[in-house]
Amino acid sequence: MHKQYFFLYIYLFIYIYIYKLLKDYFLIIYNKSKMSMCNDSPKFDKTKNDYYTSKSMWKNIEHLIPKDKVIWECCMLNSKSNSMEYWKDMGYKVVGDKSWDCLNYYPINYDIIISNPPFETNIKQKILRHLVRLDKPFILVLNCMNFYAKYFRDIFGDKIKDLQTIIPQGKITFETFNEETGELEPTKKQPSFYCGYLCYKMNFTPEQLWLKNENIVEYVDCKCGCKIKKNGFKKHLTSKKHLKIIEKMNKQNE
Repeated sequence: MHKQYFFLYIYLFIYIYIYKLLKDYFLIIYNKSKMSMCNDSPKFDKTKNDYYTSKSMWKNIEHLIPKDKVIWECCMLNSKSNSMEYWKDMGYKVVGDKSWDCLNYYPINYDIIISNPPFETNIKQKILRHLVRLDKPFILVLNCMNFYAKYFRDIFGDKIKDLQTIIPQGKITFETFNEETGELEPTKKQPSFYCGYLCYKMNFTPEQLWLKNENIVEYVDCKCGCKIKKNGFKKHLTSKKHLKIIEKMNKQNE
């Protein structure tokens, strides 16, 4: 009888031990999947190569850039981005071109480089090295994990003392190009990673490095001629006012 209980205790101990091991294992896997979510990260999404600059990305830092500064948007090669138009809409002079390769060409007259470089690591490293050689002030939107990479310190070396990071309130969102409509639209999901603004020789004060963007309102131009808050755009499309204007426009085009 005692022997039977002994084996029962052994089996129970083994069962509990295996259960705990499996529980810990699957908990680790679950947490990693929640942290990484690589399926919606531009680097791991094989169906998309470009995640473009949203207007809110630049509105976040508009108050930090003097209006008399000429901006070079350097990462526009073969891009469908509206980044330059967004800066112009905010009243800035911008230079850049979708035929310019920033690694082989740069304009003479500009004050500051502001851009959203490609996510691909090798291209990004080349751009960073080139900008360090130019030694002009710049602001780049980067995944914050880049700041911990070994190549990051190798590229900047002693000039790392000239770096600052602007921390936004919440995640920076991007735009993607819809091949069917031929237009840029907000990404359906927020990125799984956090981005910051890497600044070089900008000399911001500590207070300026922590953004408070809750008061920023982004507007969208509707084809009916109305300027609508972005978070209310879908509701506007079904409003009586919008439908009435569209109906009138369609009749005029008949």
